[in-house]
Amino acid sequence: MRGEPAATEKVLVYDGDCPICIRGSERFVRWGLVPEERRREFQSYDGEPAERLAAAGFRNEMAVFEPASGEIRTGIPGFLWLLRDGRFGALAQLFDRPFFLAPLTGVYHLVSYNRRILAPPRSAIRCACDPDDRPAYQLALLVLLLAFALGVGALFGAAVAAGSGMPPGQGALWGLLATGAGWAALAVAALIAVPAGVRLRFLAHLAVVAAIGAAVLLPAALLAPFLRGAPLWLVVALAAGAALVVMARQLPLRLRYLGLWPRRRPT
Repeated sequence: MRGEPAATEKVLVYDGDCPICIRGSERFVRWGLVPEERRREFQSYDGEPAERLAAAGFRNEMAVFEPASGEIRTGIPGFLWLLRDGRFGALAQLFDRPFFLAPLTGVYHLVSYNRRILAPPRSAIRCACDPDDRPAYQLALLVLLLAFALGVGALFGAAVAAGSGMPPGQGALWGLLATGAGWAALAVAALIAVPAGVRLRFLAHLAVVAAIGAAVLLPAALLAPFLRGAPLWLVVALAAGAALVVMARQLPLRLRYLGLWPRRRPT
């Protein structure tokens, strides 16, 4: 059983319903940046501390809370405030400047505002911790992940072509078209069948699924140029099959989270 932190010690507060937040806060502990007893999920707070954390914007960013003073800082400024107390204090002071703070905050917001899209909870959410709806961040995530998926698709096509004796450029084009066509077909279906208020988030979820599938293809894309004949086509078939299986398993989870798929009945 872990001990309670002293009132003067800063506490890293994370969303216990968010897989990304859970893993991120665990890394703070694993890397020695904060002891386990000073890592606490928001859902364990109630009363005034919970209200103050919510008012400080916790639903959008992880927070650092100092119980003695009542001070709360969220996001990158909060992380740097926390790190100032440890061996990375000098580095935290360096990064706590506008030149570094603005881009770091932008990248962090891209993840934090989209955390339910990147990793939707698999069970019921225990608090009103959903981030604010920020279409600009959702669109930015969609564009970045779709570009990654299309790039890997083109690389995969070029690699397969190189291994089979075809012009790599032609293979890249086919890979690009195959990747884009699958996503575009689902996107068109979404524009027809999905309610208007959910469409952008649904398209962003599709981009995440496409990026996950592309990540499965990436090792085969790097290996394919060095293979010929039956080994090449075996690797291609296994990689394509694995990508399809992984993506097919992702879709129901995301559709259930968006309320577009029947939820499983508890057993």
